Amino acid sequence: MKKLLLLSLFILLGVRAYATEYIETFDDPLGGWRGRWLAQDTNMTNYYVCSGGTDEDYRGNNPCGIWICDGVSGGTCIINFEPTFGATIRTFEIGIQDFVDATLNVYDPGGSLVYTSPLPVNYQSPYGCYCTLYTTATPAGVGRFEIVSTGQVEGNTAVDNVRVVTEEGPPVPVNATTWGAIKSEFR
Repeated sequence: MKKLLLLSLFILLGVRAYATEYIETFDDPLGGWRGRWLAQDTNMTNYYVCSGGTDEDYRGNNPCGIWICDGVSGGTCIINFEPTFGATIRTFEIGIQDFVDATLNVYDPGGSLVYTSPLPVNYQSPYGCYCTLYTTATPAGVGRFEIVSTGQVEGNTAVDNVRVVTEEGPPVPVNATTWGAIKSEFR
């Protein structure tokens, strides 16, 4: 009987992955986001800090989100996920309010494009509070996302409500495990 109970527990726990949802809303004080998952697992920074400022709590004229920066000024903002974390992402969602014509591209860890969307210019105020949500399923994970423009992305693109759902502990493939193989483990 004990073997049967142990076998049942093994089957129930051994074949299931578990999901975790992470959300960043850039609440006040703004600098607190630096200690949370998005800052820890990407190269994203606050535009005012990456452009030479030192106050992580300064949000300028964006009371709701953050002006995005990757640390390199220019027409493309590339936000890389830490590889181990990025490989577990199964859903990626980001709110964006853009002030330049741009495109959002999301790539899997191998560099394949998995999602692309044009980003319409939106000057609605207060800035950063009218972000449009972009969501995609990412079965292979996320390596990076890019906001591409011929204009200046950093300082002109607000992000908020960044959400990912991760899946840890990949499930055991059903076709690779038989009852006989499982039972033989407990003899």
